[in-house]
Order: sequence, then structure tokens, then C-alpha cells
Amino acid sequence: MSGTTTALQTVGARGEVVHVVAAGNARTTMQRNKISAARSLQRENHRFFSSRNTTTTTTTTTTTAAMSTESTPTSDDENNNSNNKDRFFLNFFGFPFPLVPFLFRETKVEKIYENVYAFTQQQGIGFGLGVSTNVRMTVIKLKDGTLWVKDPIAPTEECIALMKETFGEDYRVSSVVLGTTMYEHKIFLPSFARAHKNAKVFVVPGQFSFPVQLPNPLLGISNATELLDSSNPPPEWLDEIQYEILGTFNLFWSQYRYSEGTFFHKKSKTLLVTDAAVYVDGENPPDIIPKEELRDLGSEESFTIKLLRGLNFKGGRDVERANDVSDEINGWRRMTLFSLFIAPDAKNIINPAKSFNAMKNKFVVSPIVYVIVFQFFREEIREWKKNCQRRFIGANRVVASHFPVSKKATAKDFYLAFKFADSDSEVPSYYSDPLDLGSLELVQKVLNFIKVYD
Repeated sequence: MSGTTTALQTVGARGEVVHVVAAGNARTTMQRNKISAARSLQRENHRFFSSRNTTTTTTTTTTTAAMSTESTPTSDDENNNSNNKDRFFLNFFGFPFPLVPFLFRETKVEKIYENVYAFTQQQGIGFGLGVSTNVRMTVIKLKDGTLWVKDPIAPTEECIALMKETFGEDYRVSSVVLGTTMYEHKIFLPSFARAHKNAKVFVVPGQFSFPVQLPNPLLGISNATELLDSSNPPPEWLDEIQYEILGTFNLFWSQYRYSEGTFFHKKSKTLLVTDAAVYVDGENPPDIIPKEELRDLGSEESFTIKLLRGLNFKGGRDVERANDVSDEINGWRRMTLFSLFIAPDAKNIINPAKSFNAMKNKFVVSPIVYVIVFQFFREEIREWKKNCQRRFIGANRVVASHFPVSKKATAKDFYLAFKFADSDSEVPSYYSDPLDLGSLELVQKVLNFIKVYD
């Protein structure tokens, strides 16, 4: 996700290699264990690592292809057990925070445009920190009827069933594209590629692992073609989908690399990005985030708010809460600030209205991406933006891999998020309170002191 990119990336390949083996054995594991045991694991996973304080109620939304066809009535427990099995995907990795959910990932699908679909799952940081958002895989049906997939998500049984329901039982993925070097996206590539063995795999340049640099095959990314590599022939999909690369930016003595692809689907006039910027919808959180989770985070009774008020942290006891919205929307505001700033100022956690309103209904660069990466590469960002504007004429929608998809905002609105790069020192205007950046700037100063920037 946008707010956890840099921190989680540090585990690199080691998490992925183990993850590949674990995910590959998921079906066998489920066959050996009773469904009731799986439900117990889900409860334990939620109790210790979810950002909710209430028990998660697994939804019973399942695709037709995944549902039982028996005519006998089924209980809620049986439906929940079936959903759990369909959503099982084992992942225990992430540094310095765990990347949750560990065991069960619900999938939802949304039509963006004709032959353009978004498949989303929830993803966040554990330990009850309230940092949760959606992660999005975009699938485009090409002219030849095959599928082009960007930033794959966990290929759970439910996810595959939804793809069959959307594109037909005999759908064929011809290309899987990893549009970033960031951990929370590439962790799913090996297992998704194994589930679609005939697909060609493409990755942006700059893939890396930490602390030891390993080649792509040892990351579970076999036979991958690196975009922009002149030794490889152009992708077969290039006449339908163009691309421009932002990066590669080297940090941490060249052990950390930021690179991202911007893709343009000509027919739908859609720009596809990963983490470069996200759209902060003022009223509509991603559907994949449970409403009870938002209500809990938005309530005055949430653990975080009680703690800030009880300790009177930075005068939190005297900060008035926002009374203009429901707990659900207030929770979305807080979740947005946590996801983007990681540790926003205490007063803006209690009453997030001011900081949130400065970003709402806009494309914004995630503060962690800006503070750690983008502010040091302004010239490169200007050049990338200019190339996109010149090449991707007529782009009228933008789909990022996190946060909602706007039905109104255009590529012009997207480019405005990078106006800060036109100067040598300007901070994005949508960061309304400098105190929200305090924790990230402290981290950046430490990194600068130890000279991690080349």
C-alpha cells in the first residue's frame, strides 16, 4: 500500500521465497485441516493483528462459480466455512510490521470500463495500528480475447472463481505485469504466475532483494521479461497498452530501488499506476474494507482515541472530535491519514477533518513516498510527467493500485499531484499540517545522516 511501501520493502526476496512455498502448499494444508480449525485461526489472526477491536464477521458474498449447488439449506457457519476456504492464502511476512491479513483475503471485482476490471483485496499493517487499505489488480481483456493483468493479488480460490465468472471458465491470461519494485505487490507475483503457467511475465526494471541481491528466478519470478530491456523484443501488447517508466531511483547505497510503470490503455483511455499517487475519495471508502472496521476506528470508544485522550498526548484531551460525519466516515478519515502518513499528528488523529479535507477528492502523492523518495528526484519526475502528457493523449481516467477509483477525476487531475516537482523545494500543498510529516521527516533525517542517498 502507499503508506507502507518503504518499511515493508526491506524484507525483499527472503519473504517471497518462503511465501512461494507456503502458498504453493495452501491447498494441501486445507485438505489436511478441518474447516473449524481454519475458522479458529482466523479468529486468532484477527484478535492479535487486526485494526478492529470487534470480532470480524466474514461476509457471505461468494461468486456463483464458487458457491455450492446443493439444494439442501446451509447454515451461516457452513457458508462462512466455505468462504474461509475460498479465501485462504498464507502470508506471514512484512518488516518491520506484519502484512495482514495472514490467512484469509476476500476478493471483490468492479467493472471500470468495457473489458477493464479491478479485483481488490484488503491489506494492511498489523498490531492494531489502523493502517489498512485496498490493494488492486487491474485486468484488461485484449483484442485477441486474452487477459493482461497488472499488479497481481493473492490468487485465492475466490479470486480465480471471480475471474472465471467475469471472463468465462476458459479465460486465458497472456501477460502478467508487475508495475513496481515494491514488496506488497511483488509478493503475489510468483503464486499468481504459477496459477497461470502459460502467461508471460513482465517486470519494471530495478527489482531487488535485501540484504542480498538475488536474480529474479530466485525471487520466484521465473522467465520474466524486464521492460525497457533493449535485448528483449517489444511486448506483444504494446499496440494496445503503452507504458512509461518512472525511475529507477537508487537509495540505501543502491540496495533499495524505486521504479514504477505508468500504463495507458488506448481503447478505454485509462492510465494505470501503482503507488505514484492515489485518489482520496471524500465519502466513499473502498468496498473491501468492512464498515464495522471503519465505524470502530471512527468511534470515540476506539482504543487509539482513548489512549490519546487518557494520556493527554499533545493536548489530545482538549481536541474536539468531528461531529459533522458518522463514525464510519470519521473512521475512513482516520484510516486515510494512518495509511498515508503512518504517524500523523495526534490532534489530527482525534479530529482528522482538517488534514483529510485538504486531500479529499484529489490525487495525492503518499507522504511516505514523497518524504523518502520523490522529493529527491524532482527533475526525473518532471521529465516523466512531461513524457506521459505528451504520449498518453486523451487519458480520461486513472486507476491506481490503492484507494478508490474516481469516476470523475481525469489524468489532468492526476498530474496536479506532482506540481511540487516544478520547484526545487516545494512541499505538496495538500499536506495541510506540517506536523503530520514530523515522524516521516525524522526518519528521513536519520537516513540522510547515514548517507543512504546516492
